[in-house]
Order: sequence, then structure tokens, then C-alpha cells
Amino acid sequence: MELPSAEAREQMLHVLETQSLYRDRVDWAEVRMQLAAAVDDRADQRRILDGAAARSSGGHGRWISPGQQRERSARAQRLNAAQGTALADPPKVDARIGVLKVGPFLEDLQRSAQERYAARKAHALALQQRIVDLDDGTRCGWVVDVSSNGGGNMWPMLLGLLPLLQGTPDAQGARIGAFRSADGPQWWRQAEGEVRQDGGETLRSRQAAYSLRAGSAPVAVVMGARTASAGEAVALAFRGQATSRSFGQPSAGLSTGNRPMTLVDGTTLLVTHNVMTDRSGQGDGAQLQPDQATASGPATLAAAEAWLLAQPACRGG
Repeated sequence: MELPSAEAREQMLHVLETQSLYRDRVDWAEVRMQLAAAVDDRADQRRILDGAAARSSGGHGRWISPGQQRERSARAQRLNAAQGTALADPPKVDARIGVLKVGPFLEDLQRSAQERYAARKAHALALQQRIVDLDDGTRCGWVVDVSSNGGGNMWPMLLGLLPLLQGTPDAQGARIGAFRSADGPQWWRQAEGEVRQDGGETLRSRQAAYSLRAGSAPVAVVMGARTASAGEAVALAFRGQATSRSFGQPSAGLSTGNRPMTLVDGTTLLVTHNVMTDRSGQGDGAQLQPDQATASGPATLAAAEAWLLAQPACRGG
């Protein structure tokens, strides 16, 4: 049974107790007493630590053991490679509608920071290239399908989808969403070939500055119970956009932000520390509700298609 070192365990508990979003849901003195009583039971210690991380994060944060990190690295490579296949084989809809199946993008935390940044850019450019390939002058609307997007890093998804996003202007740029904490919102913004967070993450590429031939188009977002974390961030980025509507079932309810932290023993703690919101600042970290509830599966795509074809852009108006 893998456990953090004694020093890393204390660091983990301190970080969770002082920084985790739902830290008030945990009796930290009781957790420490339980750990002391389980000193000879490694499995029980792991259960107690995992439970504290889960409760203080709403089920989103966790400690990642070395074995789990190796598994995560291999899974990241499989999932990110599979995204290319999903992009190339969209479901059949009216030929005037472009469909983008936006899958998860997992960071391989075993790679260097430079390698991870390059992987984010490559993922974003592959997604945006799919838009370029589909935008042949006949598309009047778009489906962004995040129904199977379980999360990861949201920035490659947002950069890839940049041609479809129409941010809400303010004095600092164009807002598409935010992370909100006790210190207020840190807005997600779009610019030409760039997405960024105020005072935080930035992902940019001169190759990611494509504009739709029509300038703009209606976007239907398809979501469901497997839409989680970064998948929910994508859905939020389109919420409030005048020519966008969401379809499907409520999301997983992990619309909160995680920050990876390296502990003193080299293991990783995912710390959940803020809530995701849409561009108007609305969001509570819980499930996202679609604008139009539909049965799962083909019915959701059919409803999205019907709405798009009824829009002025698809009616020639």
C-alpha cells in the first residue's frame, strides 16, 4: 500500500486544511487522531488520507501515488492519442453542421514543464485544425460535444475552440469564464491566438489565430453525466454566448479548479481551491444544467442539430 512519506503526509494535511475549497467539511483534529491510531495499518492510513482529500475537495482533489502517477502517464498518452481519432470520425449530421468531439486532455506530470507546454499546444492546434478542415464555406453551425470529456487541462481545449468563442468584452479583454475564490474572480480571456487567466495560466500560438469564414456561427454544446472538470469548463465558456445553447443531461458536478502540488517526497497532491464560473460570474462548483434537457445518446445530438438548423445562419436569414 503506497503512502506519502511522514513529512509529505504532514505537508498534505496542512495544505488541505488551509487551502482546499471545502476544508470546513473535515474535522482535521479527528483525521489526525485516526491516523495516529492507524499507525500500524497502512491500508487504513491510506483510506483516511484519501477520505480527507475527497471530502475537502468535493471529490475532485486527491493524492497521487508513484504507481498511480505511472498509470496516469500511460493513460494520458492513450487518451491524448485517441483524441485525434475522435476528431477524424464525427457522427453523421446535416452536412452544413460541423461536429467536434472534444475529449479529455491529461497532463503527463512525469514530463518536464517545457514538454507539457508543447503537448498542450499540439493538442490545441490539432483541435483547431479540425475546425479549419471543416470550415469550407458550407458550415452554418457547430456542435461542440463534451459529453465524454472527463477533464484534465482545459487550456488546450479552449485554445483549440477559439474560432467558435465570442468573449464578452471588458476593459481588460474578452471574458469567457473565470475561477472564483475568496479573493474574487480570475477571468479566463481570449485574444488572437491566445487564451489566458488573469494573473495565471497562458497558452498561445501564432498558428491558433484562425477565424471562421463566416466570422461567427451558432454553437450547440452537447454535455452529460460524464462531462467533468475541464469538460465542464468548456461548457461554461460557451454559456452566455448569444449564439450558443447546451443540450443533454446535467454534468458530473466537478466544476472546480485543481492545482497540482509537488510534495516533499516528490509525489503529487491535486488541490481543489476555487470554483468555475461562466463569463457573467455564475457558478457554484456543482452540476451544470443544460439549457435543454434531452435523453442521452442520439436524442441529444438530434436536438442540437434541430436547434442549429432553425438558426438564421442555417436558414439563410
